[in-house]
Amino acid sequence: MARPKPDTEKIRHKLLQAAEDMLAETGGRRLVLSEIARRVGLSQSHAHNFFATKSDLVRALAERWFAEVEGALDAVQKDQLDPAEALEAYVLTILRLKRARHDADPRLFAAYIDLAGDHGDVIAAHAGRLRDGLREILSRQVPSSHLETATDMVMDATVAFRIPHMIALMRPGASDERARRVVAMCQAALNGGLPRE
Repeated sequence: MARPKPDTEKIRHKLLQAAEDMLAETGGRRLVLSEIARRVGLSQSHAHNFFATKSDLVRALAERWFAEVEGALDAVQKDQLDPAEALEAYVLTILRLKRARHDADPRLFAAYIDLAGDHGDVIAAHAGRLRDGLREILSRQVPSSHLETATDMVMDATVAFRIPHMIALMRPGASDERARRVVAMCQAALNGGLPRE
């Protein structure tokens, strides 16, 4: 009888989870592929079939971390919200997911921030996808001739609610209420006026 093929996706998931556990335990100071492999019952050489280098492992961790945020934003874009509601949902979705991660394990959150510093291309790709999503939302209410300026304005205004380092730094101020006020000011600027009190 033939041996069953291993479930490579399941093994990959186990390796990533063990790596994340190690990050949490060490505050991001230690990430050793041989130890991660041992934790899931694999040889180091077998683990290298999934992640050739530590850099590949870190990249996969970062991409997994961003995937949930990007998936949630895709859902916001697919909802048939009016433009103002979509803009608020966009900002609050990012804030709530990242704030929940921070609050669940501040050390792991900080470890991910540190890891991200070594993989600027992964961060840039994620930021680009977030920007594309925002641009799509704004395109429903802003003329194409002003779309890039409007996108820059909202990106700049919402830094404290999107960037993990800022959420950690300003945690008490990373509230839904504060984010809503900033979004209302952005919406007012997009509409050419000021929000009513």
